[in-house]
Amino acid sequence: MSTYAETLSPQERRRGRILAFFACYFGCISEVMLDSSAIIILYISMLGGSKLEVMLSTGFSAIFCMAAMIPCAFLISRIGMKRGVTAACLAGCAGYLLMAAAPFFGPYQKAVCLIGCLIYSAQRSLYGAAWYPMLDVFLRPQDRGSFFGTMRFTYMILSGVLFFLIGKLMGKEPPVELMQIVIGVTGLLILGRLYCMLHFPANPEENKFRLDIRSALGISVRNGPLVNYSVYVCLLSMAFTSLVPVTLLYLKNHVGLDAGKVQIFSTIGIAGSITGFFCYGFLQKKLKVKRLELSVHLIYTAAALTLALLSRNASGFIYIAGTVYFFISFAGSTFMCNNSTELLALARPGNKPMAMAFQQTYQNLGISIGRGGTALILGANLLMPSWDLGPLEICSYQTLFLLYGSLMAILLILLPTLPAIVPKHHDYYEP
Repeated sequence: MSTYAETLSPQERRRGRILAFFACYFGCISEVMLDSSAIIILYISMLGGSKLEVMLSTGFSAIFCMAAMIPCAFLISRIGMKRGVTAACLAGCAGYLLMAAAPFFGPYQKAVCLIGCLIYSAQRSLYGAAWYPMLDVFLRPQDRGSFFGTMRFTYMILSGVLFFLIGKLMGKEPPVELMQIVIGVTGLLILGRLYCMLHFPANPEENKFRLDIRSALGISVRNGPLVNYSVYVCLLSMAFTSLVPVTLLYLKNHVGLDAGKVQIFSTIGIAGSITGFFCYGFLQKKLKVKRLELSVHLIYTAAALTLALLSRNASGFIYIAGTVYFFISFAGSTFMCNNSTELLALARPGNKPMAMAFQQTYQNLGISIGRGGTALILGANLLMPSWDLGPLEICSYQTLFLLYGSLMAILLILLPTLPAIVPKHHDYYEP
């Protein structure tokens, strides 16, 4: 089946890919900072945020996307993708600038910072509803794997170098002013993403399309492979999504690393992501998506259980923890690329915005439950501070790792339902 991207010239497709790369360079630093870096976690803590508020800040995006992704797909069909992206990027910039300005609000600084985080998180569902359909205009099926791997590899190198340098600057007790500058500049960079996306190649037929939300949602619900994949991603996200922030909290609050070292440690994860993105194109060709999906699942399971059973007093603890953290991020980058290629493969032509919104709603439902549940457990102190598992003394953070690993081990039974594992269906699936 031919796609609109195949009607474009090689030069037009190349220009679209270059613009997409730079859109990521400008905009994804803010996403990495919130999702995978220690900066926002440390900043909210500096402003007086509790463990509950810190964990909730990492889950705001997923909560909004869970609730608003499908309505945003409908809105995008009415106002157009580029208008939607404009509104999203301006709101994202404003959210980060408000977070940066929070200390100027005195006793309300923590509340203002969380409001800024909420504003940034809220726009991600509107931006996300347009991002993949806009890429699909100039990406052919055979371009997807190498494009997503290369794009994310290069922006993670950029963000990795930046966050490592920031960690070195922060030291043991970083000044609030430094954190404000870093966060404020990150917000302004989102405007660069907006400029690039407004210059993407556009499908002229797009403006003639108006989404009927009930019929479009019905098409997605009746697409068996899409539903199976969405449910699996939801459950897996529920289990693994808190691994990164909980690991950073564990190192800071239980192991006792200072702020600068925690931030530098977080760049190990960025290195893992870079490696995963760099290798993805090659791995996809050699192993195919089905083997990569199994590998990702097994790595997540092994990593969670290792952190659960690893004593902080063990010889070489920090090196073992760093290796595990590296592989968590390696699996995360592979998962993201798998998810992006599968998302485009499962979205039926004529129904792409809704199909993509449908899958992302399920994914963000899992993230919301995973991070929201973790935040409530930590905030309410529902877990014992420590308990004995044979000769091991397990702290509350390690209990969480044990829960995550056990759940992921159980979810292995769902792998046969994935469309990449059993690709022959009567429903739409075009890998």
